[in-house]
Amino acid sequence: MIKVEYGLLPEENFNKYFKYLIDKTYKILPMKEENSETLKSYLESYQRELVGNKRLVSDLVDEPRFISVLNIIQYLISEDYNTKICRKEVFRCINILEEIRNSYFIKEDV
Repeated sequence: MIKVEYGLLPEENFNKYFKYLIDKTYKILPMKEENSETLKSYLESYQRELVGNKRLVSDLVDEPRFISVLNIIQYLISEDYNTKICRKEVFRCINILEEIRNSYFIKEDV
């Protein structure tokens, strides 16, 4: 069980949720490649979700890897960058989210 602000939730729920976050992160890349006019608003919405998640899930409050994801998303919102940099940072975020998911939400059978 994972402790959240409102009680406890099963790890499996967060395992699925982190898969969802990984998919949302990946979506950034085609939006950049297509020069989507909605990329910035998508990133801002995604960032709000991540900040809310950080406040909801007590394990993530002091998780430096999660803070790295927030910082990368902030960079993608506020700076100019090309598709190559976007690709690099998107896959960096995905790797970080997978590491967090594996650390907190996937329990190996012993």
